[in-house]
Amino acid sequence: MTSSNFNILIPTDFSAQSIQAIKYAQVISRNIKSSIHFINVIEASELNQENDTDVQEELIKKSIRLKLENILNSAIDGEEIISYKLFILRGKVYDRILETAALVNAKLLILGCNSADNSRNRFLGSNALRIMRSCPVPVLSSNQYSQLRSFKNIILPIDLSKETKDKLNKAIALAKLDSNIILNIINVVFDADEFLINRLGQQLLKVKNSIEKNKVNYTAEIIKASSGYESLGEIITDYAKKIEGDVIILMTQQEISNTPYFVSSLAQEVINISEVPVITIAPN
Repeated sequence: MTSSNFNILIPTDFSAQSIQAIKYAQVISRNIKSSIHFINVIEASELNQENDTDVQEELIKKSIRLKLENILNSAIDGEEIISYKLFILRGKVYDRILETAALVNAKLLILGCNSADNSRNRFLGSNALRIMRSCPVPVLSSNQYSQLRSFKNIILPIDLSKETKDKLNKAIALAKLDSNIILNIINVVFDADEFLINRLGQQLLKVKNSIEKNKVNYTAEIIKASSGYESLGEIITDYAKKIEGDVIILMTQQEISNTPYFVSSLAQEVINISEVPVITIAPN
């Protein structure tokens, strides 16, 4: 382990998806020495304005602390999280999460994503996409299909866009946290045009040089899409599954495509269909 200041922030509403986020933090902590912080936000709709809101808030906070303690004391996956900090704040979920991420100098947010519509689960349904789009901190998301078993095999799709440099730099920073982490760089092409392939090859060479300067383990290849695939998202998720990848890193902003098959919301598509968790990075 090479990092002692890797702060993880987990917004939690105690849904199944947010509990899964806690498991993800445990997996990461096996590779990277981490400090874990939790945040639960009390929204105005949860308080009865006709009664003493301060008293209600204290009762809610007591219940939240008890719920979290019960979860953590149950030794999820056979391991207890002994050291952590819990923030219970009143306000707008989105605002409080970003404020707390800055306060604790978070290096990673872990979000459980769901589509539930009830008042508590709405917390991670309606706010997750907004957080991923604008949060300056990388966001690891989980859906009902994804599982994180280790944090060693990172898939990094690249293209010819300027956003690739932002993504590469942050991926390298993550990889440098542990000597066992491998970056698997892929560039997918649908078009067999030799000029395009040469451009991608030149860019891949620059990427490889940058990674080698940082002494990070990696693989790199250009993948020519075969028939039967309708989107780049399908190719990326299939590749990640094939090589038993642990996480996929994507930009939240649409990266400029060199093919007509590029979907308009790649990150959202991959998050929805992938069995491999996704880390999204908002461009600088």
